[in-house]
Amino acid sequence: MELARAYKQLIDQVVATAGPAPLLHVHAGLAIYLLARLVLRERRGSLAALHVVFTAEMLNEALDWLAGSPSWSVRDTLGDITLTMLWPVAIAAVAQHRRRRWRRAAARRPRPAVPAAPYPSS
Repeated sequence: MELARAYKQLIDQVVATAGPAPLLHVHAGLAIYLLARLVLRERRGSLAALHVVFTAEMLNEALDWLAGSPSWSVRDTLGDITLTMLWPVAIAAVAQHRRRRWRRAAARRPRPAVPAAPYPSS
């Protein structure tokens, strides 16, 4: 419980300094996604990086709930999750779509015939 309260106090100080919580959720989600991609050495569209963002957000919401925040509600929690996951999901979805489209186009392209190697004349 002490950890949750200390975390909540830290987050409240960050919000008081940096700006509104909804905006911070958007920035934190994107920052965690990019950091996870770097650490995991994943490509754009990485589902593993999305899992990291989702896990971090669930941990954040669990700590909010454990801290016994008087303003905690399911509606706010769902809004926080949506804001945190918005851009990471959008980036991953576009990258997955482009990758699929590129693979389909590459499969349809005719492959050039490989010319036979000329035999050396003796």
